[in-house]
Amino acid sequence: MIRLALAFLITAAWPLGPAAEELKFDFSQTKVGKRPDKFSATFLGKDDLSSPAKWQVTETRTPSSLAKENSGNNNLANSQALSQSSSSSFRKGAAICLYEGEEYGDFTFSTRLRIDSGAFKQMAGIVFRAKDAKNFFALTIDTIDNKLTLTKVVDEKQTSSWNTIGDLTIPKNEWHTLRVVCKADRFECYHNGIPINTFSDRGRQAGKVGFITFLDTTASFAHPKVIHKRKIILAQQLIESIKTQWERIEDVQIFARANPDAPLKVVGSMDSAKLGQTASKVTEGVLETTQFGYAKEKKTVTVTAPVRDRNGEPVAAVKVKMRRFRGQTQKASIARTMPVVKHIESRMRDSKDLFN
Repeated sequence: MIRLALAFLITAAWPLGPAAEELKFDFSQTKVGKRPDKFSATFLGKDDLSSPAKWQVTETRTPSSLAKENSGNNNLANSQALSQSSSSSFRKGAAICLYEGEEYGDFTFSTRLRIDSGAFKQMAGIVFRAKDAKNFFALTIDTIDNKLTLTKVVDEKQTSSWNTIGDLTIPKNEWHTLRVVCKADRFECYHNGIPINTFSDRGRQAGKVGFITFLDTTASFAHPKVIHKRKIILAQQLIESIKTQWERIEDVQIFARANPDAPLKVVGSMDSAKLGQTASKVTEGVLETTQFGYAKEKKTVTVTAPVRDRNGEPVAAVKVKMRRFRGQTQKASIARTMPVVKHIESRMRDSKDLFN
């Protein structure tokens, strides 16, 4: 398996189903005492500035990544985990560590979790479908009250909460497994492989994942992984349909803005290496003036055309490179491009649709 040159390792293991990927976060690729690359650290509430929350990789004994979810402290081995290691009792709120590398729609997120200490609180867990550190869901365990809690936070405020009722034993200093399975507006929650409950929420249906600890809780997280089906946005779906319908087209790029203030970028392309590239001044000019761009080479022509929304406003652009016929004029090249433009416009109401 090829290792990526990152501060921590993300590996695409094996297909778990159609278009499914398994991503593992391997903290052994980060130096002890450092926070892994692409993980942010934020505090929701009021932190202790003299001893702030600290997310860092630590050396500890963890279960194997292949161990059963209810294996607890059996067969531990030396490894590295991500820990929130500051135990200040003067903070009020929650320490949050989010993975900023990607957002997930339908997915399974799981991790091993151990509550290490806490004089006033011993509560920690996973964060999912997070917009940011102010808007998220959290599934947590509490080793003082021996309960699991699901919490929804919107604009820094807890809007709903559910917790288990009954005789549960959730010991401190023991490894637990938390897992959440999200599909559309439903998600299932598990503790040590046992289903806890199924919930439904029609709000945000994609977001980041991460970890959370409350008040003076210190905790460690090991072998987290995400299994997900990568979302193919409409812009890229259109590229695939264009490839099959127009054989003489050699390259197509669709340009759009993620929001009105964002730069115009490639959001769909036959060449995946071009995705995310900023548009040239020529392409910007096509969108601003609604005039066509045209470039002729020995065997090909390239036409850049504006793409309009349902109200007739130019909101995107498409760049089409095609093999030309002998004697093909600029007017004929533009005419050959228009069916591609109409194909794109027929599938979208506005530029936002291209990102969905």
